Amino acid sequence: MSHINNQTKDLYSIEFVQDLDEEASATISGGLLFLFDKPNPQGDQAVLASSAPNLESFNNKASSYRITGNKNWYVYTGKNYTGTRYFLKAGTTGRFTGNANNNIESASFAY
Repeated sequence: MSHINNQTKDLYSIEFVQDLDEEASATISGGLLFLFDKPNPQGDQAVLASSAPNLESFNNKASSYRITGNKNWYVYTGKNYTGTRYFLKAGTTGRFTGNANNNIESASFAY
């Protein structure tokens, strides 16, 4: 005869278990890429927690960026990870210059 405990326990009744918001979970899983339409990290922004083959309404608007977490990113001047690729180091803030400024259309983790 089995002595399996058939009791269930609500996940949130377990000590130290809590729901994480999108930014917290992205930071734990590797981080977020913030793209800004101003040369300093300010203004309108797009926030990416995972690869994006098309930045949709933010295509060709990024002038600066900020990366949280510990994963590096690539950004591309074309949709679907095409065009010129730029490497962005984890934990950095910077601005896009030259051909990259206002010309980013996709982004991905740099594995």
